[in-house]
Amino acid sequence: MKKLLSLMFILAASISCTEDNLEPEGNFQGPKVVGFGTSFESVAHFADIGVVERTFPVNLIGLGNGSTSPEPIEVSYTIDAANTTAVEGVEFNFADTSGKVTIPAGGTFGLFPLNVNTGNFNPTEKTQLVLKLTSATGETVVGEQYNSLRIVFVGCQSELATPEGTSYTAVVTSSTGFVRTYPNEIVTLTDVNTFHTQNTGTFTSAQLAPATDTGFDFIDICGDITVPSQNLASYWGNIVKGLTTDGTDGSVADPNTFTIVYEISFSAGNRTYTAVYTRNN
Repeated sequence: MKKLLSLMFILAASISCTEDNLEPEGNFQGPKVVGFGTSFESVAHFADIGVVERTFPVNLIGLGNGSTSPEPIEVSYTIDAANTTAVEGVEFNFADTSGKVTIPAGGTFGLFPLNVNTGNFNPTEKTQLVLKLTSATGETVVGEQYNSLRIVFVGCQSELATPEGTSYTAVVTSSTGFVRTYPNEIVTLTDVNTFHTQNTGTFTSAQLAPATDTGFDFIDICGDITVPSQNLASYWGNIVKGLTTDGTDGSVADPNTFTIVYEISFSAGNRTYTAVYTRNN
C-alpha cells in the first residue's frame, strides 16, 4: 500500500493518458475488518476423482492500528439460498457444520473447508454455492464489500485459447466513447478455464508503465465470462472487475468470438469497457 500511495505523484507526472487518468486507490485504515479473500472461486473437474477438500480464506483485511487480535476471531456465515443453485449432498458437503470460520489468535486469516464431490458436476451447465459472512466476534466487523463468496462448480471445459496463447483482434470501447483496437491481442490459457489478456481497457503499455503485465484475468464457465476483482496491470491500486454478481460479465458466441464487459475504478468515477475479441486466422 505504501508503494501504491507513493506512486500517485510519479504517475501524475509521468503518464499522459488520451482518455483515462490512473490514480492508485485504497485505504485500509480504521477498525479490524474481516472478509473473504476473494469474491469468486471456480472449482472445475471433468472426471470423477472422488471427494476433494477445498479451502477458501477468510482474511483479517483492515488491521486498524496494525495489530492482530490476541484472541481467536469467530466469523459466522450462512448460505445465500436465493442465489445458490448447487445442492448440498450433490456438488458439495460442508467439511465443518458449525457455520463458523476461526481466525486464530495472532493470525491474519482462517480457512473455510468444503468437501467437493467431483463426480456430481453438471457437464453442460455451471452451478454455484453462495456464502455470506454475517458477523464476527470481538472488536471486529464484517466488511460489506468482502462479505460474499461465490463458489462455482464447473464440469464444462472452455475452448477459447491455448497455453501458448491465441491471437485475437480486440476492439475495446470505453464508456466515454473512446475506442482502441488491438490487432494482435494474445489471450493465454493460464489455468482450467482461466485466461489472461495482453491489454486492459484502452491503455497502451506506455501508459501503464512501470507495470510490465498489462493484461487482466477472466474465466469462461460454460460460455459465461467472469472478471474477478484484481489490480490494474497487477500493479496499480485501481480495481478491474466485472459488473455482475452472477458471472455474466461477458459471453462466448463461439470458439472464435467472445465479448467481455468490465469496469476500472478511478477517483473521478469508474469507467466501463466493452471488449469484443475475434480470433485471427
